[in-house]
Amino acid sequence: MSELNEIQQHIADTLDGMMVVDAGPGTGKTHTIVARYMNILTERNVSPSDIMLLTFTNNAAAEMDERIRNKMVEKGMERDSKLVRTMTFDAFCLSIVLDSPDMIGEFFRFDESLTRSAVLSQNGAMNRNYFIRFMDGFLLRKGSDYGDYAVIASERPLTIMKLIQNLMSKGLIPLRKGWFGNDWKRMLEGDCEAVLEQLKERNIPRSRGASPNVSRLNDIKTDRYDFPEPDLDGSFPDEVLLEAASPDRQGLFDFIHDVYYEYIRTSIRDNRLTFGLNAMLAFVVLYSKPSVRERNSFRYVMIDEFQDTNANQMMIAMMILKEPNLAVLGDWKQGIYGFRHVSIENITDFERKLVEYRRFLNDDIKRIGYSIPEVDTPRLNINYRSSRKVIDTAFRAMCLNGSKDDNPR
Repeated sequence: MSELNEIQQHIADTLDGMMVVDAGPGTGKTHTIVARYMNILTERNVSPSDIMLLTFTNNAAAEMDERIRNKMVEKGMERDSKLVRTMTFDAFCLSIVLDSPDMIGEFFRFDESLTRSAVLSQNGAMNRNYFIRFMDGFLLRKGSDYGDYAVIASERPLTIMKLIQNLMSKGLIPLRKGWFGNDWKRMLEGDCEAVLEQLKERNIPRSRGASPNVSRLNDIKTDRYDFPEPDLDGSFPDEVLLEAASPDRQGLFDFIHDVYYEYIRTSIRDNRLTFGLNAMLAFVVLYSKPSVRERNSFRYVMIDEFQDTNANQMMIAMMILKEPNLAVLGDWKQGIYGFRHVSIENITDFERKLVEYRRFLNDDIKRIGYSIPEVDTPRLNINYRSSRKVIDTAFRAMCLNGSKDDNPR
């Protein structure tokens, strides 16, 4: 594929502003990004050092880098090709963290400090074993302070690990006292009203002669739900549902806070980072230190595979922009798998998230100096990789019920 189709050309020619592109596999994303990059260089007279290209795999970053450099050589721009900035999000976040590792201990008020020799551990099994060892040590020292929560955590340490990873990806950060993050209270407590509505929907009284497998709330009783016995018709009183939807969880919140906080401290002491910690700490450094934001600022940022971003990464992208020139490409349908606790709303609700995060980031001082313009939303819908037969078959498969209760859209 050499020529751009109409939508690709529109993307390549739209150089300024905010743009979110719905683009599935095989739709020519990299080809379009390269064309847009070259247009920015030639039409805006911008140095490659003022354009940041981010993606999520080393192979994708290397391919994008090679294509851009080759195109620049073709255009007689070989000298400037050495300034091309193409990185994975993980590598970029690590560069931010190691730029000012001392800032992290200061933010959390730790005596321990991260150093520039910190290692990013990419091995999932090793990370799980590390957390289990950490959890064992934490419970040995402090478990008696937390009662039943400590007992449950000792039996399911990886459940606690996944919960912390999820909170981390959402930008919910424990401080020495309390929490920090955008709308942290809502994130911590969840949507109790929505839970109550779902409970009410399932709280169906059993009519006389009804089949035993009628769908009702009593059917979901397990060892995880300590519901009282239902009424004679099999339903529960409203006060029981209300208590189940919004119980007093302050003790649980305190326990998770303390585990989370100590996990960060222990990781910093051991000079050890995971993907989630890396992104979260990069956010902390950029949020806290204007000089780091200044050293890592760009006029243009483009992000591929944007469905794989979480809240921290989107806010990082906003903080490194000098001007409101952010173009992101991704396939929101791939985000349903929840890989690394991504926030699919970053792409499905892009403009609202930009406004929401700008408000949060500028709450005390101005970290985002630009206003959010109207967002352009082109869609790449021509597949150049697969035949029509393959695409049609895949589309039909997507519309099949995953279960008897499924309602595919």
